[in-house]
Amino acid sequence: MSAASDQERVEGPFPRLDWLPDETLFSLCSRQHLVMGNLSPATTSIAVLGLRQQFIKHDIPCGIAALETTGFGYWGTAESILLNHTIFSLFVPFQNEVKIEDAIITAKSDRIDSIKYRLGLVSSGFGAEHPLKACPYCMREDVHVHGIAYWHLTHQYPGVLICPRHQAWLMASTKSRRWSGRFEWSLPAEKFLIEQASSQKLWSRPVFLALADNVIDLAAIGRATFFEPYAVAAAYRTAVLQGSRAASLFERTEPLRRFHLFESLPADKKGSESFVNQLVRSPRRSIHPLKHLVLIDWLFDDLRSFLEAYKVEVARSAQKVESTPSRAPDRRVSLSSSGAPAKNALRPKRLKGQLREDLLSKLAEGVSKQVLCEEFQITVSTINKLLRAHPATYAAALKARHRREIDEHRSQWQNLHGLYPELGVQALRNTMPPLYAWLYRNDKDWLIAEAQTFSKPAHVNKPHVDWEARDYRLLSMLRTAFESIALPQRGAVTMAQLCAMIPMLSTCLENRDQYHESRAYLSTVLGRSKPKDFLDYIEAINASKRR
Repeated sequence: MSAASDQERVEGPFPRLDWLPDETLFSLCSRQHLVMGNLSPATTSIAVLGLRQQFIKHDIPCGIAALETTGFGYWGTAESILLNHTIFSLFVPFQNEVKIEDAIITAKSDRIDSIKYRLGLVSSGFGAEHPLKACPYCMREDVHVHGIAYWHLTHQYPGVLICPRHQAWLMASTKSRRWSGRFEWSLPAEKFLIEQASSQKLWSRPVFLALADNVIDLAAIGRATFFEPYAVAAAYRTAVLQGSRAASLFERTEPLRRFHLFESLPADKKGSESFVNQLVRSPRRSIHPLKHLVLIDWLFDDLRSFLEAYKVEVARSAQKVESTPSRAPDRRVSLSSSGAPAKNALRPKRLKGQLREDLLSKLAEGVSKQVLCEEFQITVSTINKLLRAHPATYAAALKARHRREIDEHRSQWQNLHGLYPELGVQALRNTMPPLYAWLYRNDKDWLIAEAQTFSKPAHVNKPHVDWEARDYRLLSMLRTAFESIALPQRGAVTMAQLCAMIPMLSTCLENRDQYHESRAYLSTVLGRSKPKDFLDYIEAINASKRR
């Protein structure tokens, strides 16, 4: 059990704190930990979330439904906290609604499970690690106004590397990292903050500021809106066909690729084409919102222009649906239907001569009983008696009716595909599940053959990675960091110190098949056991994620 046992649970009452402007849940819990005077992070975690220390999460939390039972329900509902005080809302707009509902249920529970993998963060190329960030100017203002520095939500979103208010580069915390203070409550303090990267002063400030604005705007949209995938892809396609851009995509993203978070962005023409092809079709899997924002920045310059184009595509799709002729009400009566006649209804009659022959002929063609009852002014009971007397006609009627139903359902499926040509079979099935279910049960071979005509998902070519160049760059950074640490302190250098100087180090070393020169250097300067122990630790973390 991840929840605390009765013996470990901490009893209230507790000091009552409330939200500060733009504060994260992790920050409020950290302030609660401070005023409660607890020495152990686990004590506060149990008291607030009912969970052990190992479940302290600073980005996407778990166990928030327990706030109502632990005496902190006045902070708000679980959904409100998740959408307004965590980075979760950033991942909502471009996601499937069912996945988001499932993720909210997971966040309420006492285990985070594989929520980051299901949201597409692990395989996105941007990573699923979201280090805590703070603006030094905001910290000073917070201390002056509120008496304490705290974590601002707008600083924590992935892709936000600059403070929109002060236009100052954000500092990254060395706490709540895999290599330092992983399961601790913490508040921003200058002694625990470092630069995002050593080359930070060379970055293009306007480019990162524009990205930060778009990220924050998208997160605000995600608190109330889901985008229609087909309309998003249609807006992209229209912009690609109509737009004439001064710079190519890889030229536009060149300033971003200087930071290791964006190294996976395309760096040549072929990679750019693959990147665009992935997004101009309705996605069949979860795609990181930063990919969408990179493409939006290239095609539309800002999120507001994209929203206008998106609304046009939604309206165009709605007009297409309205212009599609609706089917007439189904007035057919089942061949096996029977029931008591209504008051003043026609009574059964005997059929003779030409009337009998005409009725048998139309029954064999599959004309519905209701239509024939109105045409010949007879009852359903009369038709049923006639069918029982002519088994061959009854069999032909069943076959004709089945043929007509198949044709109608096929036509509906093809019309649906015509309305949403960019959707795959699974997405189209979710649009009208009963129609797909009927065809799967009664016309499976045709359904499978028809699916072969659907457009296939775009093949995404992974960009070539120059691992030798990356290894050389990391080795150079390691040598510089080691010298800057070892010379002043004249003592042994630890892995945690190196990770603090090079935040990307722990992520790089997760790839056991690369960075050979860097690993050899670490073995030399730290001792042969240290890097291996560290890698075993990283592997244990990854194994726990997979579980």
